[in-house]
Amino acid sequence: MRNDDNILKVRIFGYEYPLKSNANIQYIRKVADYVDAKMNEVQRAKPNRPLHQIAILAAMNITDELLQQREIERKRVAQLETQVTELTKRLEDGFSDLEDREP
Repeated sequence: MRNDDNILKVRIFGYEYPLKSNANIQYIRKVADYVDAKMNEVQRAKPNRPLHQIAILAAMNITDELLQQREIERKRVAQLETQVTELTKRLEDGFSDLEDREP
C-alpha cells in the first residue's frame, strides 16, 4: 500500500514498516519478502530467540550471501580480463605476423 507521500507499508516478520521511497513498488516488496523469509528461516533454525537476535542473524546471512556473490563476480571479472588480455595478445601477434610477411 502506498499513499501520496511515497510511503509504502511492508510487513516483515509480523510487523508493518512504513518505507518512504520512489523505488519500484514490486522491487521493494520483493526485498521485504526476502528479509521476511530470511528472518523466518533463522527463527525455524533457532527458535525462542529474541527479535533483535533473529534480525541480526538474518542480516548476517544476507550479508554472507552478498559477499559470496561479490567474490564470485570478482573472480568472473578477473577471468574475463585474463581472456581479453590473451585474445588481444593473439590479435597483436597475428597482425605482427601479417606485417612481417608484407613485401
